[in-house]
Formats: sequence, C-alpha cells, structure tokens
Amino acid sequence: MKILIIISETPPILSGVSRVADKLSQGLRNRGHQVDMISIHDIPRMERGEIRLSSMFLKLGHLKARLSDYDVIHLHGPVPTFSDVFLLLGLRGLRSPRPRLVYTHHAPIDLKILPLRPLIWAYNIFQERLACNADHVVVTTPTYGLRLARYVPASDLSVIPWGVDFNRFVTPVNKDGPFTVVYLGQIRPYKGLPVLLNALVGLSDVRLSVIGNGHFTRACQIQARDLNLPDVTFWGALTDEEMIHLLKQAHVIVLPSVSRSEAFGIALLEGMAAGLVPVASHLPGVADVISNEGITFQPGHPEALRAILIRLRDDPLLRVHLASLAQAKARLYSWNRVIFGYERVFNQVTTKSLSKPVYVIDPPTQPILKGYSD
Repeated sequence: MKILIIISETPPILSGVSRVADKLSQGLRNRGHQVDMISIHDIPRMERGEIRLSSMFLKLGHLKARLSDYDVIHLHGPVPTFSDVFLLLGLRGLRSPRPRLVYTHHAPIDLKILPLRPLIWAYNIFQERLACNADHVVVTTPTYGLRLARYVPASDLSVIPWGVDFNRFVTPVNKDGPFTVVYLGQIRPYKGLPVLLNALVGLSDVRLSVIGNGHFTRACQIQARDLNLPDVTFWGALTDEEMIHLLKQAHVIVLPSVSRSEAFGIALLEGMAAGLVPVASHLPGVADVISNEGITFQPGHPEALRAILIRLRDDPLLRVHLASLAQAKARLYSWNRVIFGYERVFNQVTTKSLSKPVYVIDPPTQPILKGYSD
C-alpha cells in the first residue's frame, strides 16, 4: 500500500508530533508499505510565537499532482491553514478512484489570546465539522472521541492511543537518590512550565530536570533565576539515550500544560514506563492517559501542584505504589499496537469494508471524562 502522511512536524524536530511521524512511518514501512511524508519543511509557514500560518493553500495545486499515486492520505491536525485547507480542498477534483483520506485529530486549538477567543472557538467547530470530509477519523482518547462524535458518525471514528517503547524505558520503580521531578517536552507557553517553577518556590529537597527546548526557554530560565530555584537544571534538547538515562533516575514526571492544545502527552507514557509517577493538569485526553495511575490538578494552579509534590516527596510508599500502577499501564501502550490499528483502518477504508471502528485498547483502561464541554 502507498501511504502519504501529511503532518506538521517530523524529525529532526524534537516533539511529540515528530515522534508520532517517525514511529508511524517506520512501523508501516516495516510492515511492507511505501510511506512518504510531507511536513512544514515542504509546506513553509510563518511563525510568530504560538501563531503559525502555512502556505498550504498556495502549494495545494502542485501537491494534487502527486496525490493520485497514493492509496491512502493520512492527514494530522488541526493545524490552521494546513490541515483545514487540505480537508476542505485536498481531494476535490481528483479523478476516480481517488485515494482514501484518514484524518487523525489531535486536539483543539486553545491559544490564550483574549481578542482571538471567539475566532478560535469558531475555528475549532469549523475544523471538527470538516473532519466529516475524511473517509475515517482517528482520535487518541475516548474523551476526544466523544467530542468528535458530535459531527462524525460512530462507524467512521476510531480510538488509537499513541505508544511507548516500553523496553527502552523500563526500570525498577523503587528508586534511591534525591527526590527528582522531570519536565519533558517542548518549552512553549501552553506547556505550562512556569506553573511548575512557581510550584517549587519554598520546597526543599526537590530537584527539577527540564528536558527540551523551545522559544519560551529563555523566559523560563529567567523565571527560575528570579525565583531563586537552585536545584533546577535546563538540559536542553537531548538524544533519546540521554533523556532515558535521566528519566530512569527520577521519581515524578510533571506535565503542567495550561491549555487543551495538550491532548495526550507521549512524555507521560515515557515517564510512566520509566517508573515515574505521572502528575499532570486535568485536561481532556491527558486525564484519560493518567486515569487512576497518577495525580491530576487544576490547570494553572501552582499551589495544588506544590501540595502534590510535597505529598509524593514525603511518602515513598505512595510513590512506589503509583509508579507501579503507571508502569503496568504504560506496558499496554505499544507502538506495535498503534501500527496494527492504523494498518487495519487503512486496509478497511481502501477495501470499503470498515464495519466497525478500531479500538486498540480496551475501554476500561481509557475512561471517558464525564461532563466534558468546550
């Protein structure tokens, strides 16, 4: 099968989306499929802080000349002026039989820019309605399945969570050494690193390792200095081997994101596999991943996060208990199951035999959050 993946970020960029692109493409190739990818390297975009606008509209005519060569187009979004343009216009005008379009919906856009809030709300509704233009839609958690089910028929909607290379990360959960917290991911405003830094004020015997980079790094380094946090280390972008080494020595991984742009948290799975207690903002999707195997707190509340860190620092038995549960859960999330799920979707849409949605993890391990709203 010939597959074209259209996704915003690919290696060598270090991000969760880039990790997805790498694992999907390599896994499908290992299964005998031909896989090509298009990313921002091929569709240039303008970036200013958190606002990113692509040239997909201008490039689409040239791109269409290639699309008929593929059996499946696998589009990832939403990415403004990138995924929405393709959903609206990408397959129009192609001769029959056209390639099948599978759309993976990651998360709504959730920029904290007050004047743009009405526009962002309207855009998210528009993007979710556009998802119906795909032959099949995939989400990573049941909570987002519930959201997309408002517009996408149940038969055209599957839940396929992301995975983790469990054997590369696994380590005993009963760890010695100083109590160490890890932040892992890009350093961007919506990731909420300032919340974690504020939570550390006045805490003794707590070390923080910040792994990752981004345009917000310098601001966070200045904040850590101004807050007089001596036990914070900014490691920057590391190789996988270096990152895994640090995770195996730590006790807690914190995902303090402040917006719904954080929809899953592959970093959480990697920390869980390495025997860390997952702690994260209570956000749709993220809370599905943690469930009862970790602790969540109200987004943007450093006081709540501080109380959690104190409890975990002072109660090693609780730490080991939660880390054991989290590690056992992470074992369920293999990249092989992800590849199997997508291969099944691709095969079924190309043969038009998709009789029921694909669900690669049993529902009890992925509870739907009640009372979800915009």
